[in-house]
Amino acid sequence: MSPTMIGRFNEFLFDKGSQTTSLEGVEEQLFLLTRNSGIDRLVRYGVLLALSAVIATGGILVDSTATVIGAMIVAPLATPILAVGLAITIVHPKQVGRSAAILAMSVAFVVIIGFVLTLVLPVAVNADTNSQVAGRVSPNLIDLFIAIATGLVGGFAITRSDLAGVLPGVAIAISLVPPLSVVGVVLAGGDFRQAFGALLLFLSNAVAMIGAGTLVFAIAGYNRAARKSRSEVKRPILIISFIGGALIVLLALASAQSVAQAVEIRRINVAATQWLNGSSYDLVGVRPAPNGFIIEVIGTGNLPDTKAFYDSFEPVLWFDPTLEIRQITGNQEPLPQPQG
Repeated sequence: MSPTMIGRFNEFLFDKGSQTTSLEGVEEQLFLLTRNSGIDRLVRYGVLLALSAVIATGGILVDSTATVIGAMIVAPLATPILAVGLAITIVHPKQVGRSAAILAMSVAFVVIIGFVLTLVLPVAVNADTNSQVAGRVSPNLIDLFIAIATGLVGGFAITRSDLAGVLPGVAIAISLVPPLSVVGVVLAGGDFRQAFGALLLFLSNAVAMIGAGTLVFAIAGYNRAARKSRSEVKRPILIISFIGGALIVLLALASAQSVAQAVEIRRINVAATQWLNGSSYDLVGVRPAPNGFIIEVIGTGNLPDTKAFYDSFEPVLWFDPTLEIRQITGNQEPLPQPQG
């Protein structure tokens, strides 16, 4: 973005600078540890982070959306994320390192809390039925777009002096602590695939917030305070860019798989409906499972020959799913292949 365009955005968004929060004020909000500061702010941050992690893990274990939202409001994890963006904008390499280190330790801290609480508390988590887990282990490009928009709003709220009231809404919109708690919860159950999905969601949110925050801080004019060459922060910019590019590829693949999965479910629905037509069974629904799909049916007596199902069902592209019948009473059995 050219300096002229940045200047025009500044005039439009910040009333020619009259509504811009001072750089010192933003640094006070975001930099948890500076050369001349004590550790009081860092300690308060740690306490809030621990409490938000406990609340988020508890909400996930009992599948309570309200509790998880409460954890989002309490969670201070956006602070070091935006601090990295501000440090890059004002070319402060040491502060980039400090904020990144705080962020990395925070990630490990939240995951460990989720892991330990899941092992200690007598609550069984079923990822297939727990909406708090299911909604955070399969991120896609839409989640990245939401994170970018939220990062722009968060940076704007911090840099414009009259918009502090929207920060709680930003905290709810961006998902930071809950995905990390999910990582700990599912790791306690030994599910590394879902743990990777939840971690991918957090990383996409964090990287998007750093990039969006850096852009807003530059528009606010904080880049003029840089006292060093831009090359001093070349390495963190390259690292973030590389991670961002890798995340886009992974999320694009996940999005493509989600689309293919939706097409697969529709085809299974059509084939299963035709298969059960005229029998004593009705189709309840089709839902994804770790290695395929579960076809839920309700009825009595013997199931009709599965040949009719396989005659009308064709897997999508690379999919070769495992199909399982699950009666509404809880009985389950693999869907047998037709003989011959």
